[in-house]
Amino acid sequence: MAGLKGMFKRFSSECETHDTHADKELETRYYKASFDKVYDQVKKYFSGEGYEISSESKDHGEIMINRTKKPSMFIIATVVSTRPIHTALDLKISTDQTIVGGAYPKLKEEVLACYQAMSKELRESDR
Repeated sequence: MAGLKGMFKRFSSECETHDTHADKELETRYYKASFDKVYDQVKKYFSGEGYEISSESKDHGEIMINRTKKPSMFIIATVVSTRPIHTALDLKISTDQTIVGGAYPKLKEEVLACYQAMSKELRESDR
């Protein structure tokens, strides 16, 4: 039964991170940095080629991004200060394109690429 569930997940059109994710790679990442530093770093990462920030709300800690390169994706980055100099980053990525072999692996790849880039610039922390 688990194999069948995994096969269907492969064709899911969205991927989301959260604290208690079954997939450890998709758990929320925490950084030893201020809210502003993490927020600015996320904006910097998604200001690169192939991305377009469609809207942002610093008050709510959300940045909405359109990935313009193929396959196109819609990304919501949520930055939350959990305590002083301790900030969480969650991502929700979705696509409306059909991808041969399933969209989920590409969406997960995008999440992991963002987390990897953030970890190069910011120091990770435990919860």
